[in-house]
Amino acid sequence: MIIRVALNGTDVNPYHGFGLTANPFPQFGDKQLDTADINLRKLAADPIPHNGYEEYIRSVLQGWSEEFIQLCIKQFEPGKYVRFSVEWKGDVQ
Repeated sequence: MIIRVALNGTDVNPYHGFGLTANPFPQFGDKQLDTADINLRKLAADPIPHNGYEEYIRSVLQGWSEEFIQLCIKQFEPGKYVRFSVEWKGDVQ
């Protein structure tokens, strides 16, 4: 499974211009993954605080693997909207 991740390090929510709070299209078609999808959409919508971003990302991704959380923290750049993909091998819980 390939997961598309976006981290909003800017000062604006890019979906507000459309009258939305987050991307309305789910990434996962499996109802069991709703929480995971909501977590990822949250990181891509409202700006991630520049101070304390590590704690913020960690709290939003609670329940994800430590490896994935650390990857997201490492990819975050204040002032930028960062996108990257991750190939997930194995079971997703």
